[in-house]
Amino acid sequence: MHLAHQFFRSYIKLYRPVVNQVNKLLARYDLHTAQWTVLSLLSREGEMTSAEIAEYQMIEKPSVAKNVKRLHELGHLDVTPGEDKREKRLKLSGDGETLVQEILSELQPLYDELLAGIPKEDIERAVGLLDETYANLMN
Repeated sequence: MHLAHQFFRSYIKLYRPVVNQVNKLLARYDLHTAQWTVLSLLSREGEMTSAEIAEYQMIEKPSVAKNVKRLHELGHLDVTPGEDKREKRLKLSGDGETLVQEILSELQPLYDELLAGIPKEDIERAVGLLDETYANLMN
């Protein structure tokens, strides 16, 4: 088997079980991973439009719209009109900011457990490798 094939096979083998574990944690908050990625992104990047979120996450706008609608209904997002009447600016509400911090504090032990025994330098190399692979994909 080619090394490249092994690399992506290992990534795929890891991805789904991690998402399942994260979804178990998020279920307590009536959320799932797709919604969490929106909250997490807005926490890191600040105010954005649905179109910007869709582009950043490389997903379809209707998927973002569905998640944004639900997050707004739950009180986690504030929605304000943008410069263009069709555009809405999204940002975390006060409740959303609190929720993100609470979830991050619960995710940290899971991440620490998954990376237990792996030297920091190896984790840094893996992050760099994944970032380089992503850059290659986008070029």
